[in-house]
Formats: sequence, C-alpha cells, structure tokens
Amino acid sequence: MDNSPTTGSVNTTAAEKQRLAKTSLSFNCKNPTFRKLFPEYADRYKKQQQLILEHSSPESPQGENSKPKTEKLVDSSGEDVKKVIPRRKQPFPTWMMLLLVSVFGIVMALPLLQL
Repeated sequence: MDNSPTTGSVNTTAAEKQRLAKTSLSFNCKNPTFRKLFPEYADRYKKQQQLILEHSSPESPQGENSKPKTEKLVDSSGEDVKKVIPRRKQPFPTWMMLLLVSVFGIVMALPLLQL
C-alpha cells in the first residue's frame, strides 16, 4: 500500500471517510437515476427511514415539543416522502452554570477563609 498522493487524489481522515459512508445512501437516494438503477437500495433507505420514524414516536414523551418535526416532500417519481427534521439540542442553562461555578468557588475558598 502506497500512501503517496497521486494526481486527482484526495486525502481524508478515517473519521471523514466513515461520516461520508454513513451519509452516502441518503445522498444517493435523492438522485432519480440512482433510484432507477438501484431500486433495492432505495427500498432499503425507505425502510430505514420508516423504522426511524416508528422508533422515535413511541419512545418520546407526549407533548408538542417532543415530537420530531416532519416535512412532506414529493420526489421526482411522484411519491410522497417524509423528511425528518432533527431537533436541536437544548443549550445548558446559564443559571445552572452560574450556580455550579458559584458552589465550586465557595468550596475552593473555604480553606482560605478559616482563621
């Protein structure tokens, strides 16, 4: 195995290669030619998306904010497709951070305050 670069080659990290491999099926299934040439992979992708939707619904607690948002799309073959919009993570509350820093500061200052 020679690792020297060649004309037109691209050097990527192993993590980047794994990330691209994980997203390649969803990227390819957006292409109508790919879906036509490889219907078995398009079906596999649809089943994966359905499983994701099924697993995310029963486990999540009831409430308007807990449901994943979906967007209804129509692909080039005229079929309805649901796209799951991922929820953003809630940021760590500022008041909680201030409380933790204050408690840590008080605990660290205790030995200095003793007479």
